[in-house]
Amino acid sequence: MDHYGKARRDGLRVYSAAIQANTDPYLPVLEKKVPNLSQLSRQSLGIMAVPLDRVVGSVSQGRSFAFTENFLPILDGGSEFAVKWDRLYESVEAEGVNQPVTALEYMGYYYIMEGNKRVSVMKAMDAGDIEADVTRVWPEKTDDPEIIAYYEYAAFTKETGLYSILFTRPGSVKKLVSLPGVRAGEKWTEDEILSLRKLFHYFCEAYRPLTKDRHVMQAGDAFLAYLIAFGYMEVRDEDLDKTKERVRLMAPEFTVLDGRVNLVTESSKPSPALPIITSLFRPSKIRAAFLFNRPIEDSAWNYWHNLGRLEAEEKLGDRVETTARIIPSRADFAEEVRKLIDEGYTAIFATSPVMLNSAIQPALEHPDVRFLCCSLLSNYSNIRTYYIRFYEAKFLMGLAAGILSENGKIGYIADFPIYGTPAAANAFALGARMVNPKARIYLNWFSASWFDAENPFEDPEIRVICNRDITAPNHTARDYGLYLRDGKEISSMATIVPRWGLFYRMMIEMIQDGTFGAAGGKSAVTNYWWGLGSRIIDVAFSARFDPYAARIIHHFRHELKEGTFSPFEGEIRDQSGALRCGADQRLTPAEILCMDYLVDNIIGTLPTENELIPTARPLVRLQGIGGELKPQLSAYSWNRK
Repeated sequence: MDHYGKARRDGLRVYSAAIQANTDPYLPVLEKKVPNLSQLSRQSLGIMAVPLDRVVGSVSQGRSFAFTENFLPILDGGSEFAVKWDRLYESVEAEGVNQPVTALEYMGYYYIMEGNKRVSVMKAMDAGDIEADVTRVWPEKTDDPEIIAYYEYAAFTKETGLYSILFTRPGSVKKLVSLPGVRAGEKWTEDEILSLRKLFHYFCEAYRPLTKDRHVMQAGDAFLAYLIAFGYMEVRDEDLDKTKERVRLMAPEFTVLDGRVNLVTESSKPSPALPIITSLFRPSKIRAAFLFNRPIEDSAWNYWHNLGRLEAEEKLGDRVETTARIIPSRADFAEEVRKLIDEGYTAIFATSPVMLNSAIQPALEHPDVRFLCCSLLSNYSNIRTYYIRFYEAKFLMGLAAGILSENGKIGYIADFPIYGTPAAANAFALGARMVNPKARIYLNWFSASWFDAENPFEDPEIRVICNRDITAPNHTARDYGLYLRDGKEISSMATIVPRWGLFYRMMIEMIQDGTFGAAGGKSAVTNYWWGLGSRIIDVAFSARFDPYAARIIHHFRHELKEGTFSPFEGEIRDQSGALRCGADQRLTPAEILCMDYLVDNIIGTLPTENELIPTARPLVRLQGIGGELKPQLSAYSWNRK
């Protein structure tokens, strides 16, 4: 068989495609990619098996012109090179590779110093790895996320010796070790390392053939997503066949997004032309299940979501049937959802962000069921997320607080240090300063271990306070929303009013009329993030508020609804004085969603997980600043001005 001829034909196709795309058609060269390569520190890692999918180029120009991408040969079939390549193929086929190649490792990928033909032959054979004598080249330390992720990976390899598991995203190692069962103590035990090595090997056995020639995540990143989806304890002892089954199930989620995150910021309804025959088979009734993580009466959040469920049921009449289920434990989540599906429920609304990870497996197992989770962050095509742009309402409340405060001292009590909360606090602070240049926002957290509900601010001059948005039916406290405090006397001035029923009604209608799938395409990740313009949220003001002063608030409410104004435009600096938005700029939706800092007129900090009450930690571990679902700006196509 003409092995070289086949490999060369593949190489020439890649070469031609590169020429047409006006890109370099030859094998990548590290010395060209890193001009100061000779000046960087190096460390010998010794001889090891390296995964061939991470052998990506040659160190020097040398023989690079003999290959195109992925070490595919392109020299003439009658050349001396071709004859040697074929002989080497036959030798490796008979005896294996008898000498390690020599390689430099840079940023987790390998570049060959000696042994290009051996790599080319092994790749042609679809081998998984090759022995190499490896020297690590240390990149210069910077704040670049890729560099940060690499140094975290390097520390991980030093602790475990697991060079094959490359994570390319900052915080990945932290996420891995936070998974229950991965690591028991401060140091890795030999059993823990062996278990993780075996599990990753099984995963790669399933992952690489399934994703060959597809633009997918790097194997280490995909492995972490797999563990988060199914749980380390669930998959730890499974055999290769079961691993392959799970990886096949999750395969659509491994595709690199390339901007396919679809952010829906307004409540416009898609209306694709549907064939008449399709309409004949639309369901006459949708059965929708609403899942809550604790009793509705004990939680203001759950109370308002349940009101939304009841409103949707009332408006849609006999077109919908809903049920509410309390599922406090992730361990019970998948089984409860399966029961609901068996009962005929085809739409599942998980109303708490902490349910997002729990919903991944059942959503993968039941692709025909519509799963939605009330959360800001999701990278799963089978689960749509929905949330409210609370920061718009908080900006209006900030305007009111600035008007009410004579001394400029304003208290602000936030709930959890998760993504979305800094944006809300910052919008409030900017609104207060817009009407009161003296405004200083004193930040406290009711989820912090130090929080004193009876006396959240010791300074008696802090009389204007913005507390949590809403209260629960079982709670009689009046200290929510925006209020004035005079000793123990409280005068309520404004409160946020969420209207989840609008969202639930529209989603159920879209599922019923067949337009739900059109929102972002079958494989796209779709996130709904509605604001004042969609009427899903508003601010109700007390009759005690000066009607003349309220005119400025009504003006900005209109501007926000029309999209002609954003709280985050013009010069904005954070607490350190760093410029976060230029004088002639407006932050993008992605920059607002990913906000992890506080503006310069806020006095206070973002608490760490260890500073929180125990019940707050699971949510913060998942969606907290730097948590498991830390968003990356580069992942979103809507990161535009």
